Amino acid sequence: MSTEQDPHSGLHSEQGAVVGEHPGRARNPLVKVHDLAWLEFEKPDLERTERFAHAFGFTTALRTPEELQLRGSDPGSPCVLVRKAPRSRFVGPAFRAADSSDVDRLAQATGTPVETLPESLDGRAVTLVDPNGMPVRVVTDTHELPGLPAPTPLIFNFGHEVVRVNAMQRPPRQPAVVQRLGHVVVQTTRYRASLDWYLEHLGLLVSDFSYYPGQRERGPVLSFNRCDRGSTPADHHTLVLSLGPENRYLHSAYQVADLDTLAAGGEYLLDKGYHRSWGIGRHVEG
Repeated sequence: MSTEQDPHSGLHSEQGAVVGEHPGRARNPLVKVHDLAWLEFEKPDLERTERFAHAFGFTTALRTPEELQLRGSDPGSPCVLVRKAPRSRFVGPAFRAADSSDVDRLAQATGTPVETLPESLDGRAVTLVDPNGMPVRVVTDTHELPGLPAPTPLIFNFGHEVVRVNAMQRPPRQPAVVQRLGHVVVQTTRYRASLDWYLEHLGLLVSDFSYYPGQRERGPVLSFNRCDRGSTPADHHTLVLSLGPENRYLHSAYQVADLDTLAAGGEYLLDKGYHRSWGIGRHVEG
């Protein structure tokens, strides 16, 4: 008889909700955003930032003395905007509106003016402020960058499904070409207020909740939140909110072709003198 216990037991909500718990959605959100558009940062040294970005797998979409725009290979807007400033900091995320009228609806509902974005981005935006004081943009009609050539995933044999015969493949150590922005994780001292704000203002849905061990009755302390696209499949999470002792950016994630691309890119970064803080690994949710 095994005495081993699942370390994840009771931490997540995959067995479903309990009566009286947070429903994980707003009853009548103002809008339903379509996806993350980009993330905005400030850095004192754009040249150093660009060197790391290229080693990481980004391509420069725009470089001026005051701004750096980094893109993936997929068509669309840049993934990351970096502006020159005295110190490094995460400014906030921008979400893409599902419809142009949603920007006007948000502006009217919150009493916030609609802005015209810079010529390099084009389009319009409304900038809200979440309960933590973080600027959150919702954008529409932005300039679409054309797609770039991207690596083809390696071919694998699985069991009796043999599709590669006598064909060796060795992924080179090179930057893991970023395809698109995946998600961002932020820590907040006001988790419940922040969660409700994003569900009510942006129409996000909770895919999974997490709780402190043995304290589910106290409510969730982390949520994986996705965009509500109705019957169209969406990423498991676009924004992750986590309760913590300070309001801060934790990490962002970017899609690449496959696991080998990811691993080879990680080795390339190590070869270039960068340090790995975590991974390669997986988490249960998603």
